[in-house]
Amino acid sequence: MRLGKGNCNGTFGELVQGKIGERPFLITLPIPSLRSEAIFIPDPTGSEITGLHSNVKAKEACQKLCQKFGLQGGGHLHIRSNIPVGKGMASSSADIMAAMKAIAHSYSLPLTEPMLSSIAIEIEPTDGVMYDDVVAYDYINGELIESFGSLPPFLLVGIDVGGVVDTLQFNQLAKPYHFHDQNKFTEAYELVKEGFRKRNLSFICKAATISAHINQKLLPKPYFNEFEQLANVCRGGLVIAHSGTVFGILLDKNEPNIKEVFSYISKQISILVKKKYQNIFIR
Repeated sequence: MRLGKGNCNGTFGELVQGKIGERPFLITLPIPSLRSEAIFIPDPTGSEITGLHSNVKAKEACQKLCQKFGLQGGGHLHIRSNIPVGKGMASSSADIMAAMKAIAHSYSLPLTEPMLSSIAIEIEPTDGVMYDDVVAYDYINGELIESFGSLPPFLLVGIDVGGVVDTLQFNQLAKPYHFHDQNKFTEAYELVKEGFRKRNLSFICKAATISAHINQKLLPKPYFNEFEQLANVCRGGLVIAHSGTVFGILLDKNEPNIKEVFSYISKQISILVKKKYQNIFIR
């Protein structure tokens, strides 16, 4: 065994989240600059994994991983993260993944994404952040549906509308999706697939906007219409945290004059919200 290190990216909400048929799913929007990093210091003489109380879910996941491989001993887990908590940016899922990866690194365990997923889902509904690529993922049952690859080059500007959302409680609420919504989720899913096939972000922007519209009935975001107008003017799409507090505009980095467009949108958002909310710029 050795000093173990692990990391995992966060997300900016989801490109799409809903249900097709009876299967819940989300399509991830990984953001590499949002990151959880874990260090595990093994202690062969110990009997448990220790760490901060705020990391209780990550510690539980590590204990389950150790039990799975029949590992004895304990150690200390330290996690640092720049992912805001309670915002719909996969902070909890990223901590859990980073922690288990640190254990696996320490003990040289043959860890796989399905294994990470199966352990995490025993603790809470989880984002698909165990996969580096954009994926469609069943966040209730912890199953990969489809992997799409890396997102075409993009820029994103958004805001945090404040407060926190308890993702666990939100996911337990009934989602009264209409039959029309189900058809829209299918349309959004196919648009994402088309966008990746053609490496064209505009299809993905359309899909994200469809999903954002449906979710507005469940967890409304302020300034939604104004953001949509900005997105339309700049040929972008709305992207939201379906169970969180952030939302923004997704832009194609290959668009002509994208720097000017990005600056324009950033300025318009600042004017619109009058500094009431925290701006988030992710390039």
